[in-house]
Amino acid sequence: MDNIRALYAKPLPSSRSGAFYNTFPYPTKISPEAIAVYIACTTKPGDIVLDAFAGSGSTGVAALLCEHPTQRMKEIAQNLNVTPVWGVRNAVLYEIGTYASFAIRTILSRITSCEFTKAVDDFLKKAQDLIGELYEVTDPVGATGTIRYIIWSEVLVCPNCHTEISYFEHGTSRNPVQFKDEIICPHCKKVHHIDEMPFSTETHYDRLLQKQVSRKKRIPAWIYGTTNGRNWDRQATETDIARAAEIESGYLTSNAPQEIQWGELHRAGYHYGVTHLHHFYTARNYIAMSKLWKLTEAYPEKLANALKLLLLSYNASHCTLMTRVVAKKNAKDFILTSAQSGVLYISKLPVEKNILLGLKRKVKPFAETYTMLQNCAGQVTVHNSSSIKIKECDDSIDFVFTDPPFGDFIPYAEVNQINELWLSSVTHREDEIIISASQGKDVLTYQELLTQVFSEINRVLKPNHYASIVFHAAKAKVWEAFNEAVTGAGLQIALTNILDKTQASFKQVVSDGAVQGDPLFLLKKGSARKHVLQITDEDILRSLFADHVADPDFDNRTCFSWYVNRCLKLGVDVKMDAKQVYEFYDSQKRAK
Repeated sequence: MDNIRALYAKPLPSSRSGAFYNTFPYPTKISPEAIAVYIACTTKPGDIVLDAFAGSGSTGVAALLCEHPTQRMKEIAQNLNVTPVWGVRNAVLYEIGTYASFAIRTILSRITSCEFTKAVDDFLKKAQDLIGELYEVTDPVGATGTIRYIIWSEVLVCPNCHTEISYFEHGTSRNPVQFKDEIICPHCKKVHHIDEMPFSTETHYDRLLQKQVSRKKRIPAWIYGTTNGRNWDRQATETDIARAAEIESGYLTSNAPQEIQWGELHRAGYHYGVTHLHHFYTARNYIAMSKLWKLTEAYPEKLANALKLLLLSYNASHCTLMTRVVAKKNAKDFILTSAQSGVLYISKLPVEKNILLGLKRKVKPFAETYTMLQNCAGQVTVHNSSSIKIKECDDSIDFVFTDPPFGDFIPYAEVNQINELWLSSVTHREDEIIISASQGKDVLTYQELLTQVFSEINRVLKPNHYASIVFHAAKAKVWEAFNEAVTGAGLQIALTNILDKTQASFKQVVSDGAVQGDPLFLLKKGSARKHVLQITDEDILRSLFADHVADPDFDNRTCFSWYVNRCLKLGVDVKMDAKQVYEFYDSQKRAK
């Protein structure tokens, strides 16, 4: 128990970098190496660890790593003042998501790094012969170069004279980079706010749908390339625009059109005309993905799956129109970045990346991951199913480490279909534990489903053993649902902690009332009793200020996480949303 108490005495590091981060289907909040330390401190060799919401599969990876601790794991243990018992651990993972389950099984397939690297080298050589010509372009001096990426631009319409205007040309500037709020129409000279300018549309014959469709009009605006190792960039020309149109009008594919199942994320503006998977791509990149996907089938199944995962790990974030550029203060040029996580946002300046160049950069972290896991003897069972009904026997699990869906925070099934449609099998949303208007699931439905899972955790967990739960929410009603699910399942909170706020996700940065520092709870069997305490939210917050007066990392966003921890530890209801806590925090800061 000393080890366990020590684990909850310091914030757990939530590393968002390294090999594992780059191979998982979506960003992990806690590195597998940190989870491995938790597992090695709360179990003994040979024990079985359960993750009821496996997501990226990091718990399974962590269980395997307990046999061969990395230097980073030893450093984490030292920093937390714990003494792990290293050795073989086994894991059982439940994951409803099709893509995530595929990724987990592929990562844990125990192919060797040598097998993977050899297959990738062969694959990329064949890929270059197959699609390399798609990315050929003329450089500024007339030689043949290779596209690195192209910034595409929406075409806007002047509300006054109805002239079509390139957003890139008239709504942005370079050196220094700036996104303008207003555009001066080059024809009538009227000034218009960007938000008041409608986007131009065009009628297009969709070769996959075999019918005329209406879509946003976009054109290549600026091209970044390389020739013989020398990088360059230039404005797109009419020849480039014509080449893009030629590719689109001339390609043939045997792919069947894959319809997007829209839910909470659809927006009438930037998703105009986006009804099927191929609408998320330029024609060039959809052709490239289709040919590369087909090419993987020439390899043995394990290697074919590893190559498919390599493609999918790059796909949604970098191959689609969701890739974008941003502007940093005083920067001379736009900064290239990936798609925003947790949404399906397409900006006014989508980016078309060279898929071949991107894949080459993805190979190393995958090879490192396979190297670290190939000699591990532990067994990991992966169930692509809901954890509402867990197949394991009563009192059969030694430890649980899991990260449930955070209410309405991210609609994972809707987001992941950009990858799952390539696998031709999407997540069954009827079993998804989420707050979703499109699925007809309110907070009570979410609570009921979560209670069922926690009840199953209680059933399979051995007596006097523990479950660690990471949870994140900014709304009091979601925390109430979580707390009721815990107690309704016959569990109680023994200890609480918080994850270090090393790097926030996109939603944790920009969301209204966003929270940093996810709370971590240690649960045990036994119904929790509400303490009859005469304590107010203000009392709890003031005590937190006193406890963290010397903590430089204590700010308004982490304050809410600590507030939730304190409430649940005391057995009182979470009554305040994140925004209310922020207001109280700000008032206290002003009073000092």
